[in-house]
Amino acid sequence: MILRHLSALEFRNYASLQQEFSPALNILIGANAQGKSNILEAVYLLATSKSMRGNLDVELIRWDAPAAVVSGYVLREKANDIELEVALSRGAKKSLVVNTVRVPRVMEFVGQLKAVSFSVSDLEVVRGEPSRRRRFLDLEISQLSPSYCHALAYYRKVVEQRNRLLKLMRDRSMRATVEETLSAWTEQLVHYGSRLAERRRHFLDQLREFSRPIHSLLTDQRERLSVDYQPSFKVSENLEEIQTAFRTALGEVREEELRRQVTLVGPHRDDVLFLVNGRDVRTFGSQGQQRTVALSVKLAEVELMRDLTGESPVCLLDDVFSELDARRRAHIFDVTLDSCQTFLSTTDLELLPREIQGRAEVFEVREGVLTPVGADGRVRGRAAHVD
Repeated sequence: MILRHLSALEFRNYASLQQEFSPALNILIGANAQGKSNILEAVYLLATSKSMRGNLDVELIRWDAPAAVVSGYVLREKANDIELEVALSRGAKKSLVVNTVRVPRVMEFVGQLKAVSFSVSDLEVVRGEPSRRRRFLDLEISQLSPSYCHALAYYRKVVEQRNRLLKLMRDRSMRATVEETLSAWTEQLVHYGSRLAERRRHFLDQLREFSRPIHSLLTDQRERLSVDYQPSFKVSENLEEIQTAFRTALGEVREEELRRQVTLVGPHRDDVLFLVNGRDVRTFGSQGQQRTVALSVKLAEVELMRDLTGESPVCLLDDVFSELDARRRAHIFDVTLDSCQTFLSTTDLELLPREIQGRAEVFEVREGVLTPVGADGRVRGRAAHVD
């Protein structure tokens, strides 16, 4: 899977960008706050329809512009080549376009291009709040499963509506009227939520198997990593059993939900536990251990996507090398360099071995201008920027 061409209009600090990229390694070199990460974010937007930094859509639009557009042409091995576009507006809903046709549902867009991002913020997936880990699950599984993306969108709507009804239930005079409606929404909660839980469990079982040998290699066989699903109710391998367990758990917390006026059980309460040698690395691990876990999980994600789809994702390495030692940098290249199109941002080209530099297309990024640079450091061609 290769992003051959990227266009951006009024996106972040890019007034206009038109650039073709290498199918192998692309290095973006420049000082901080020049726009390196914005290129990677544009690619991730085309893969997931979301910012890889968790920003609101409106924050992706250039500060003085009413709208922004990001588009790309993707070469694929297992499917026809495809053109993707995301249009953002300050005053309208986001528009998703596939081959010049606007698609009404996110599930028809997400995953057409698959991407895995590596950044210093990955550490928060390991040590941060549960919401960070749920977002990680949602973004990665959605790229692999349109049905998951569909269920997730409906589940969020159901939780929102059910919480509104629970607030109405505090008025005892309205309980009889609201009860039947609440029961119907509870069934929808179980319907969509059980499918999310089933898919999350399956994904994490697979991720565990891929991440364990990688983590063992990175730690010279000293550490054993386990990635464990922590749902808010019992999740087995059978969908009907999951649905039954979900209903039972909701029944057990019914009075507490009425008191607190919020849905207390479901995938929106899930968590993921990262264990190193049986100990929770979030609580007991050093920052170095946490960073190695985050790297192991991301590298495993690349391998898992390749295994499930038969095609390598695009890899986005956002200024991560300054935080890693030489051995871990080398392992990233072992996984990505010969099999994935890779975009790597850095402030210091000397962090990369000469051999790696020699195999890359290098671009200098300065104030929202992307300029191809030759091996001798001289500018070649025209800057990829138009006012």
